[in-house]
Amino acid sequence: MKMLRIRSRRNVGRGQSLVEFALILPIFLLMLFGLLDIGRLVYMNSTLSQAAREGARLAAVQASWVGLDGTPQGPACNAPGGPTCPADVAELRVNVLDATNQMMIPFDSLTDADLQLSCDEADGAVDWSSPPYTCSFRDPNGYASVRVEAPFEFSTPIISQLIGAIDLVASATMIIH
Repeated sequence: MKMLRIRSRRNVGRGQSLVEFALILPIFLLMLFGLLDIGRLVYMNSTLSQAAREGARLAAVQASWVGLDGTPQGPACNAPGGPTCPADVAELRVNVLDATNQMMIPFDSLTDADLQLSCDEADGAVDWSSPPYTCSFRDPNGYASVRVEAPFEFSTPIISQLIGAIDLVASATMIIH
């Protein structure tokens, strides 16, 4: 009879461990995948900031050459070793969008609607809430500003249902030279 009692106690212990594991596993997996999602969020935010800086750098370099396209005012535009001279602001915008998308390779490409470009004579503080934003002058003391937006969606089902998509925004401003 003693053997039966010992054996039944062992079986109860095994069943209890299985129930405890089944209760803890979903919480552990939610925390694990939540941490992975937060890591993806931080990585995307960093990448978006780098994309805005790259777009602002390119805009600051090319803004002073808009519309010169090989005319006598400028050097040999678009020639080997010469500056890239966008024909107009629309072409400058396309160049800036291409530069930002080169940084966003791990994620979805940005669209024209995700990019805001401004060249300003002010101190670089742009009111992004009141368009239009233009780059229509060649002021070497001006500022080129780029703002990019991208949505981030959590991949963990419970977190994505609770929080939904988050709009990440990054901007950068550089002096036109």
